[in-house]
Amino acid sequence: MLLSRSALILLITLTISVAYHPMGAAAQPLTVVHQAPRKPAPGKPPLLVLLHGFGANERDLLPMAARLDPRLAVASLRGPYQIRPGAYSWVNGNTADELDNARRLVIESVDQVADSTGADRSRVYLAGFSQGAMLTLAIALTEPEKIAGAAVLSGRLVAAVRDHHAAPERLRGFPILVTHGTDDQQIPVRSAHEIRQALKPMGIAVDYHEFESGHYISDFNVGVLDQWLRRRLATKQN
Repeated sequence: MLLSRSALILLITLTISVAYHPMGAAAQPLTVVHQAPRKPAPGKPPLLVLLHGFGANERDLLPMAARLDPRLAVASLRGPYQIRPGAYSWVNGNTADELDNARRLVIESVDQVADSTGADRSRVYLAGFSQGAMLTLAIALTEPEKIAGAAVLSGRLVAAVRDHHAAPERLRGFPILVTHGTDDQQIPVRSAHEIRQALKPMGIAVDYHEFESGHYISDFNVGVLDQWLRRRLATKQN
């Protein structure tokens, strides 16, 4: 959720079929909204993939794209499970299998989006909010080779991932941004503290920030995300 919705963004909607079809309640076809770089640089563009929170959709996080590095292509994915019109979830339950299914679905989709848009596969970044942040962290800690960095915005670390993550040599130096609001009533800030504590022994390059805010992405948070992405791009030139 964002404080401002006034940013104007040119959107191209793509529906992508994937091999995995979620079990349980009827799932919607995966939908991707893609925005080309506002100021393309030479070569293949870096790609930022956005994962929305529970009950939102693929357009929820897009307004902040106008305040991020203009060299980035941006793709926002829609969760496969419809809760009500316009509201979606990444999982159909709270089991480890559901999270693993969602993780695999997003990884497959990121690969397809990168291929179809001509993005630089070595500069694909994942950013998620709330439930999307939980999924972002799960992907980063189990398949770090698939992305170049992860931004975890107001999320949490589930036990299944904490106890069964990739080997330390695969995670060492991997960049993860963790941000959280100190007044968050839905996912208390102690979840961010737990993430930071769990990542320390893994050798991950953690950038941690707390804000005086609730369960939403503040303007200041967007600024921190932008600076983090710019630093990542500076270290991985095309």
